[in-house]
Amino acid sequence: MKARLGIFCLAALVALFTACKGKEESPDFREAMQTGLQQILDSAMLAYKSEVPDFPGGIAMKVIHQGNSFFVSSGMGEAVTGKIHFRAASITKTFTATAILLLHQQGKLNVNDLITDTIPGTTEPYIPADPDYDIPYKESIKILDLLKHRAGVYDLVNDPVPDSISAPVPYKGYNYVDYQTAIDSLHTFSFDELIQVLSETGLSYFEPGRAYHYSNTGYSILGKIIERVANKSYQNYLMENVVLPMGMTNSSFPVLGNDLELPGPYAPGWVMYGNEVYDFSLSNVSATVAEGNLISCPDDLSLFLSELFAGQGVLNYHTVYSLMMHYLPLSEDLADGYACGLRYMNMLGYGHTGAIAGYLSIMVCDPEMDFTVVAFTNAWNFNQGVPGLEQQVSQLLKNTCYEAKALMRNSAD
Repeated sequence: MKARLGIFCLAALVALFTACKGKEESPDFREAMQTGLQQILDSAMLAYKSEVPDFPGGIAMKVIHQGNSFFVSSGMGEAVTGKIHFRAASITKTFTATAILLLHQQGKLNVNDLITDTIPGTTEPYIPADPDYDIPYKESIKILDLLKHRAGVYDLVNDPVPDSISAPVPYKGYNYVDYQTAIDSLHTFSFDELIQVLSETGLSYFEPGRAYHYSNTGYSILGKIIERVANKSYQNYLMENVVLPMGMTNSSFPVLGNDLELPGPYAPGWVMYGNEVYDFSLSNVSATVAEGNLISCPDDLSLFLSELFAGQGVLNYHTVYSLMMHYLPLSEDLADGYACGLRYMNMLGYGHTGAIAGYLSIMVCDPEMDFTVVAFTNAWNFNQGVPGLEQQVSQLLKNTCYEAKALMRNSAD
């Protein structure tokens, strides 16, 4: 009943706006939209905390719609603004894809090339021609396969190394990243190290192009390709050619194992498990470079995505609409699909989600409606494991984004 109350309040707010419709820059419009968005978040938090009373986090949301910009938060304190930092996790993949497509746009690589092909204008292949890079099916993997998670590359971040493999490696039966950080919590992972594990173990899901399987390690390979083509570190290339040119002044890509902190101001990241609440704000993200190491804020991410789809970012309109947005279905049963570093979310738009201990996030844009939304929550309820996180994403993020989109759409009717 509490959740339904929010919908009735929203209907009243939309009706209020309709009476003064036609002046989108007017104080009446802005106040109605700001109040409506605040009601969405407050209602979501009230409903969730009625189920999980000890939930330590909150929600923040940034919306850009037809030139109007709004920021709201609930449960994070009154001083929170759109410049609050958080760990954006797999949203990083959209930036890695943007960098790859920028190099493609400039003729410095071709996304239809195999990863064993030579870099244009050189005699060097996209990945090193040495035994440490002898991953399964490497002669058949296209750069585009990696971008769309259709290369069959084994995901070392999410999946353990099976006991059944014949390779005599000490980490059989363990998640490789967890295995190494248990030995040294400040260990700095590298692209070479992660890809060498694939070569040592011979792990793969399937032959390239046959199916979809999300792979963080596939994006590690893309990070290595960026470095070899651009002759710069992943971090430096992204900052110099994507982030700063697009006006993102509060974003960074930590790469070292001891680079644990977030810049201020930041939202602390909490994890609820059992009867305890743990602070996961400090984190070694060196294993997730190019696929999950981005630190950003709602202002930066909403600016990036809205300008990207407006053709005003570093990618031109043709690259975005004819290549980056071209998606294939995730499965026969889902309307959602995955494109180049972008997930198509049915009835919502194109973007990405992110999950790292302490933070869940989403950024999405519907270019036809000129609607962009970024939202995140700074706590995990891990008492029910992964199903509990999926409920959080649905209840606190996706549902609030759908409601924000409906509010903005109705304001134009």
